[in-house]
Amino acid sequence: MELMQLQMFVAAAEERSLQKAAERVHRTPQAVSMAIGKLEDELRTPLVDRSASRGMRLTAAGTVLLDYATRALSLLHEALTQIDAIDKVKGGQLRIGANQSIGEYLLPELTQTFQAQHPNVRLKIVIGYSEAMLAALRRRDVDLALVADRPNDAELKSELLMKDRLIALVNPQHRLAQEQTVPLESLAGEALILLTETSELRERIMGTFRRFGVPLVPAVETGTLESIKRMVARNMGIGIVPLLCARNELAGQFSVKTIAQFQEDRSLWIVYPQSPSPACQAFVMTVKAEVAKQLSPQLDP
Repeated sequence: MELMQLQMFVAAAEERSLQKAAERVHRTPQAVSMAIGKLEDELRTPLVDRSASRGMRLTAAGTVLLDYATRALSLLHEALTQIDAIDKVKGGQLRIGANQSIGEYLLPELTQTFQAQHPNVRLKIVIGYSEAMLAALRRRDVDLALVADRPNDAELKSELLMKDRLIALVNPQHRLAQEQTVPLESLAGEALILLTETSELRERIMGTFRRFGVPLVPAVETGTLESIKRMVARNMGIGIVPLLCARNELAGQFSVKTIAQFQEDRSLWIVYPQSPSPACQAFVMTVKAEVAKQLSPQLDP
């Protein structure tokens, strides 16, 4: 089964005329008829009811093939459009907004791959809380956003980037470092290091503690995930952070522990306009390809 045969069949079915189908695909009516005949031979079933007196009438099998062939050709056209858009990315600037966990711990790999493919595109990266990055996208201050919030906005397109979870980051000398899983209740009396009140991540953590009736009084509040990690390294407390930010840590520097009540509860999204620029389209494809390589870290046994 060849692509051109499907194109001729779809054209004939939609035009209901061999002559009009031939004009549409730039072939002769005889070539269109032969292509349909070859499809019928290959499928071992008639696709066209040749007893019909007027126009072309499809058989039941022909109707099924038309549906699937139309969708297949549409997907192919979409793929070719995307590839053509990537090929047209010759220069210009791409402005990327990202929340902290993605911006600090995943985006460097993504942008390195993208720049290797498109060295003439200048990148401008803004890192902040998810809400701020989505607001910047709506103002067109950035071209796309990598965030933990999926916006309910008809003018924006959202695709699931990856699943992340919240984990306990503890110093190897801490008593909980020997535990495989940390129950939320065991964190009630611990010195916790959290992000400030303005963060989506902080609100998610606080909400989970409230839901399970576990008291939480942070010992330290700070503005960056990196500062949480540095404080944990000094054994100042336990950090509750996304697993993504614990990737590639030096052995023995931290212990990464699951929290029973935080199981893959955080979805990360790539958000961009319904009509993205060629550079934006190319970056989205790069992101999806790289994330598919399963970049998530492993938890301590």
